[in-house]
Amino acid sequence: MSGPKVVRIVTREELIGICQGQLARVDAAIADWIRIGRKNAVIDDADIAATRARRDALAALIAADRFADLQKQAPVEAAFLRDDLQRRLEQAAKREAQAKARQRREREAAQALLNRLRNAGAPLAPELENGLRNADPAAVSQALLLLTARETQSPDHRLAARLRDDAPAQSFQDWLKTQPASPEDPAIERIETRIAEIARTDTRVDTIDWHARLAETAEAPKARRDLILDALEVETGRALTAIRQRARAISQLRLALAEAEAAGMDMAQDAIDADTLTTEQVEERTATIEAAITTHRAERALAHRRAAVLQGLSGLGYEVTEGMSTAWATEGRLVLRSTGRPDYGVELSGGERVQMRPVAFDANGTGPDPSRDRDAEQIWCSDVTSLDRTLEQLGDDLVIEQSIPVGTIPLKRIRLDTTAAASSADIPTLRERTLR
Repeated sequence: MSGPKVVRIVTREELIGICQGQLARVDAAIADWIRIGRKNAVIDDADIAATRARRDALAALIAADRFADLQKQAPVEAAFLRDDLQRRLEQAAKREAQAKARQRREREAAQALLNRLRNAGAPLAPELENGLRNADPAAVSQALLLLTARETQSPDHRLAARLRDDAPAQSFQDWLKTQPASPEDPAIERIETRIAEIARTDTRVDTIDWHARLAETAEAPKARRDLILDALEVETGRALTAIRQRARAISQLRLALAEAEAAGMDMAQDAIDADTLTTEQVEERTATIEAAITTHRAERALAHRRAAVLQGLSGLGYEVTEGMSTAWATEGRLVLRSTGRPDYGVELSGGERVQMRPVAFDANGTGPDPSRDRDAEQIWCSDVTSLDRTLEQLGDDLVIEQSIPVGTIPLKRIRLDTTAAASSADIPTLRERTLR
């Protein structure tokens, strides 16, 4: 056993507050994930149901007092949602770019078909030529019919007549597969993918100029084409990096605001003009909010710890009166008298870590016989054990980080006037705490 001790106390209220803040961050991440995902058509109802089921499983951890598990899993879930949304947007942008590449190949093939008909001397109506220039499916089908008839035409034209009346022997897609494909510059699809992701991530960005310059490369000489692509590579790469960074910063701000709201803090003003701020300003605001949350939570945690200790000591027979918690916070220390041993008590000091030491009282120069001090320390050690059990029943945790053996140092003696009380502060009654 030991005498003076330094203990660390973590209350159930403190743990619940931390977990509720983490769950609020997950809720905010889910809200962003659903809003952006639905806007870009990259999530469905089944995805949403699965995500909400995981969220409910996290909330169940709080109800089961599995606070450590939630504190581990909640940040992982929030990060997963952020990365999953990024992956879905990237895949959607890639599919969009691939679709444009197919359209581009179809336009090139339609133009090649038009050239072959011209070279074959086939009569072409203006409507058919315009349709082929636009890769219109109906015009392509008609052109394939004409080309097939032209290339297989017999002297009496009977085959051509049959082909005009029947469906073409092959579709445009079938014919396209038989044509030599022109090499596709991977830079074009890469740039188109970036532009598509930029447009999906930030609708305020104007991508018209990029699309126009990319389209220009189709007819530009090689030197000009390479110059345009090099410039677009740099511009779209930088823009996408900046937009991703901003999207992440805005997301982190929303998560921080959600955690602050869960802690009972009014941060609504900080969310009003977020879209008008630079990325750096958003990050600074997020850091400010998170620092405020840390301070707010630390202050509340200290109050909970002091109340828990005083409530526990009151149950062990120490005199606890109204206002003592505030007196402890204001003065940094507090002395309690034992009702069963009025000439002995305990001195409490500190906040995050609480120092507890037994003390003896000298009233007008008269105090207990020092030979009784060792027994008083032993009794105090027993009280600490009982306090630990009481706090555990309340869902709190008391960890002894430092203790000094009984008799190592003389018992501290506190001189009191006969009219003095252990504390004269006057504040509201301590909150009620009940055993579970």
